[in-house]
Amino acid sequence: GKPMAGQPAAQPTAAPTKPVPVAAPAAGQAPATGGVGVQLAAYGTRARAEQGWSDAQRRTEALKGIKYRVVEGKVDIGTVYRLQAVVGTRAEADSLCRALKADGVDCQVK
Repeated sequence: GKPMAGQPAAQPTAAPTKPVPVAAPAAGQAPATGGVGVQLAAYGTRARAEQGWSDAQRRTEALKGIKYRVVEGKVDIGTVYRLQAVVGTRAEADSLCRALKADGVDCQVK
């Protein structure tokens, strides 16, 4: 067989300014534990949180290649679903959050 060039399809947008770690994408979902979470928002339903991730990815290049998780939490008013981008280290999380804020996406390192 022919060797496959490991090049992704050309993106119409400009390349991100910081290198993105290359990881085999597993449907975009990160494990529930491990890594450092950068919380983008909390939602009333899991479906809204999943939609929130799509919306956030459209708003910023910073999330390209980043995995995410939806963390269920109990609060006074019921259950919330916290949408978090997941990276490997606290430094990466701080850097990602700065990049998100620069693009107008609110975030909080957890």
